[in-house]
Amino acid sequence: SCLYINTSGAQDFWFTADEECVPGGPGFDYTYYNTYTSIVGAFTGWVGIVIFQSWMSGWTFRQLFWVTTLLQVLASAFDLLIVNRYNIGWGIPDKWFYMFGDAVIGPAVMMFAFMPAIVLTSKLVPKGLESTTYALLAGFQNFGGVVSSQIGIYATQAAGIKTEAPCNFDNLSWLIGVCHCLLPLLAIPLTFILIPDKLMTDKIIDEEHLGDEPPLLETCLNDNKATDEDSKSK
Repeated sequence: SCLYINTSGAQDFWFTADEECVPGGPGFDYTYYNTYTSIVGAFTGWVGIVIFQSWMSGWTFRQLFWVTTLLQVLASAFDLLIVNRYNIGWGIPDKWFYMFGDAVIGPAVMMFAFMPAIVLTSKLVPKGLESTTYALLAGFQNFGGVVSSQIGIYATQAAGIKTEAPCNFDNLSWLIGVCHCLLPLLAIPLTFILIPDKLMTDKIIDEEHLGDEPPLLETCLNDNKATDEDSKSK
């Protein structure tokens, strides 16, 4: 989450800005930008669930992370092409080309990332500590999203992007390229360290082995009891 820097604020302004602010820009109306794309995004999210359940549920966690990251970068590349106006040179209207971008294809990709993350989190929870461990891991995931948004704000300011007259989006393409295409790829090498090379159906924690060891609280109580008995005997 931290390596996919959220720059949606700057992109939202660029896609919906008028001709005075962004000459030759898409100039999407809010009905299309907020309503139509949300409907299509919800549909692609449902398609993502079907694809995941049908073909990807037997993959390893690492494979799913690699594919998800590459699809996420590919979807962001479409936004990058729109910002640089390549689609106009190819004769493809903005509204059609935008449907392949991060805002619409993104929900399906997020499903590919969300579902294995939840499965991995649930498999890392030891017996007897389900609620505590799951809350801790989920909190770290949410914290990564918050950090991504905050870094995105500072990155937008550092890029000199201005959403009020006089508008300045000269460095928006660089911002998208670095934050949405380059940085997420840096997470792939980390999968060899942080993500187990296991199938989603495999066990990650050996519960039988863990069951042979007494819980930490029980061990501490027994130690205290033994100490008290030794003190009384003396």
